[in-house]
Amino acid sequence: MHRIEPLGVSALDRVEPLWLAMVAHHRSVTDLRVRAPEETWRRRRAEYAGWLQRGDGFILAAVPEGGGEPDGYAAVRVHEATSPTFDLGERVGDLESLAVAERARGAGIGTQLIGAARERLRMQGVRHWVVSVIDANPDARRLYEREGFRPFFSSLVAPIE
Repeated sequence: MHRIEPLGVSALDRVEPLWLAMVAHHRSVTDLRVRAPEETWRRRRAEYAGWLQRGDGFILAAVPEGGGEPDGYAAVRVHEATSPTFDLGERVGDLESLAVAERARGAGIGTQLIGAARERLRMQGVRHWVVSVIDANPDARRLYEREGFRPFFSSLVAPIE
């Protein structure tokens, strides 16, 4: 069992190994060029720190009951809902990152993190949230769909030659 705890800016480096493992997984499932691991962490860490400092998001870590380093984490950004068409509320949550250590997969940690993030958003008055998933990652897509996410927009990518 894991306890879910919020992380502040000073604890961000505790999730670096989880982030780097997620980037390595992304590299293995896509033929798109992926930045160097240390560059991806530098960029993402700066984003996380900014969100936390401005109050634009939160990070939840799944820490083993006996203590130690997190076996998973969820990073959520909250921003103004900008759609002129769809009534999603004033603010929308964005599940920016969800990573679970390979050794801990299948134990319900991702589900536990999603549930805790959903509850925190609900308490903030957020009515909708989104998540992006690489099409080549069907396991992640199944998890998100089990948790109530449904396809809405599709993003396509192409090189400019």
